[in-house]
Amino acid sequence: MATIQYGTLNDEFTRIVRRQQDDFPAHVTKDAYFKDHRVNNPNTGYYFDTPRGRTISVEFIQANNTYLWVQLHRHNDTWITNQGGIIRNNPDLGWWLIIDPQHPDYTSERQEASIPLTLAAVTTVLQQLPTHPNTPDHPTIMEGQQEDINVATGQAQADAQRINIITPSNGALKGNPPFIFTGDRNTSRKFVNNFDLWQLLNRHNDTMKKPLSRVVTLLSYMDGDKVDAWKEEQMHILEKAANDGVLETDEDLWRDFIERFKIAFTNQNQKEESYQKLCKLKQEDSLDDFFAKFKQLAFEAGVPLDDKGTIETLKHAMNKGLTSAIINSPDFDPTTDVSWTFKQWEEQARKSHLKWKAAAKFTQRHQGLFQAFKLSPRQNNNPGQGGFRRNNNWRNRNN
Repeated sequence: MATIQYGTLNDEFTRIVRRQQDDFPAHVTKDAYFKDHRVNNPNTGYYFDTPRGRTISVEFIQANNTYLWVQLHRHNDTWITNQGGIIRNNPDLGWWLIIDPQHPDYTSERQEASIPLTLAAVTTVLQQLPTHPNTPDHPTIMEGQQEDINVATGQAQADAQRINIITPSNGALKGNPPFIFTGDRNTSRKFVNNFDLWQLLNRHNDTMKKPLSRVVTLLSYMDGDKVDAWKEEQMHILEKAANDGVLETDEDLWRDFIERFKIAFTNQNQKEESYQKLCKLKQEDSLDDFFAKFKQLAFEAGVPLDDKGTIETLKHAMNKGLTSAIINSPDFDPTTDVSWTFKQWEEQARKSHLKWKAAAKFTQRHQGLFQAFKLSPRQNNNPGQGGFRRNNNWRNRNN
């Protein structure tokens, strides 16, 4: 149950050795739990489920002259943390009891025997269960820096924090690196998009400026049985290119690599499938969700939003009442030679929807008045008659 001493945690990342056995007492682990993926497997160790439903990798270490629970980040087959990973004042993670030899206020067995087991002593022990009482007050679990973890691979996506330790000549990469890609076609598009964002953020860094190192960096974020053989093949291709005299600054290295990646791991029928989903899409309760989904499917299908066919698809996808309200609006002119853009249709749809909601609210409020006073709307449309009549049943009950 010995813990490794790591000295002082600061902004620099420190490599952490994950515990390979579940040998901490329950009052130390509390809600942290141990997952055994075999000895020497980088995913073996303690995990913790945050109140926000995220699973994070954690370790109980000795650092900063005390014992600390820290949040870990995956870097290749190693785990790292820094002072930003210290988990403070979390009642769901424990610490040493005063009866544990590791506790700074622990007394020897001889001295302990002379101390009576009073209610106050028991209360003191219980109060020490959540965390070290001398831990400074800070937000819990890196508030604002929560992260998603793929438990199967142990890969973390740090939020608002640099977690890679690639150190080229002009400084470390910054921002959020992509998650570990394991070969799942359903996540390949997101993986490439995440890497593209990371590349854009570090576009002035030598690692991202040079196509060869860019390819190798992306390969380092691929791991698993489904991708290992393909990675090896790519390394052979890069070696052959180097032997053939291709410069590491040749952008064809990157373009050809991405094309091979898409052929190997992306859904080649995605455009057709997205187009079929677009044609079947129907508006439900949320107008925001509807337009977000419509634009996403149109993008995946490769169809322009302002295309006439796309606009016709939009008309049939919206509720009939909403489409009719847009067509009957004063701003819509079906005789003009210039057709409305998708943006105009969307803006008018939102205006018409707001009007409908206001009218529905007004109607609901007045229906409540009619029911409260036993009144019903008049059957004629003469505004001079007052707009409503008394309910005969109500009059008869009072005669």
